[in-house]
Amino acid sequence: MDLSTLSPADAAVALRGFERRYRGLFAGLGDDESPDDIARRQVGGWSAIDHVVGAARAMAAADRALAAVLTTDMPMLAPSDVLPEARPHPGTPTGPVHERLAELGFDAVAAADRIERVAATDWQREGTVSDGSGRRLSALDLARLAVDAGVTHLREARKVLDAVTG
Repeated sequence: MDLSTLSPADAAVALRGFERRYRGLFAGLGDDESPDDIARRQVGGWSAIDHVVGAARAMAAADRALAAVLTTDMPMLAPSDVLPEARPHPGTPTGPVHERLAELGFDAVAAADRIERVAATDWQREGTVSDGSGRRLSALDLARLAVDAGVTHLREARKVLDAVTG
């Protein structure tokens, strides 16, 4: 998905809508089986609940990186916070789906809140990825990264649920 034209205001709106969109994935599940059971079935090593947790962690990580960029001159950014390929699999999430969805909502809204408070002059502030590549990411890149993680995991969770429910 190309988010290169996504504005900060649109990023905040998208982040605020993720909990509702992820909850929509699980609406209607459970007629025959528990949504919690269905959410844990894996396809390709990932379950739908893994994607919920992965999205929440990625949004929280992007928010952490954004906070660092806004408060420190040229901070070093952990690759696992800003590079999708460097993020680990979330492991086996605990608790019911509704708790993981609430956690995702909390992390998404926290990122949206920070984005809404950024001054226009601060969107070009940058940090450097600490992987030796010298790659720099702006505050705007980090806001877009949070949205991208939410969209990507949402799409992948939908694919898993479609596969496990037939």
